[in-house]
Amino acid sequence: MPILLITTSRKTSNRVRSFARDLWTVLPNTERFNRGGQGLSEIAARVRQTGAHAALIISMWKGNPSILSFTSSSEEELASIKVEMAMLRREVNAAKKKINRVIGVFVESNSSEKTRALGEMLASFLGLELAEVIHLDTTTHEPNQSLIWLQDAPSGKILWTHYHTTDGAEIGPRIRVTSFRSGETDEL
Repeated sequence: MPILLITTSRKTSNRVRSFARDLWTVLPNTERFNRGGQGLSEIAARVRQTGAHAALIISMWKGNPSILSFTSSSEEELASIKVEMAMLRREVNAAKKKINRVIGVFVESNSSEKTRALGEMLASFLGLELAEVIHLDTTTHEPNQSLIWLQDAPSGKILWTHYHTTDGAEIGPRIRVTSFRSGETDEL
């Protein structure tokens, strides 16, 4: 049973489709599907049918990923993340590594409230724990695992990326978040 369904807006670009595939690759227990002509009610029905927490719909602007919307089984938008830039796995020179499990969402202990709030939101959608660390240690002895790393970037933005836990290599995609909002909070 998937935790999250991943799809794109109706008319999308190859780049956005690649971005959806990259997210699906680094987030085990998710299901990616081609939306085609499905409306929001059909996507909500699919969320109910699969028992997933939500559907992640990736919208585009000028051919690039722009907004990541989390939609519930009742067609309600639970949260949205505005993306300034998204680098695909191939653009961060990520090695193709198998991922069986994400061990958690990590932020630096001195991160901004905005970064912590995004970490809490992502952790809740993915059924993970949020951990605050002084220094990110990406290497463990567990094979085929990854972690999500969020850090403050210049100009109040947030950098979101994924690391493989065996060798600490960045496995992408790398996403720069400008703002986000959830059902409980206004835009941050």
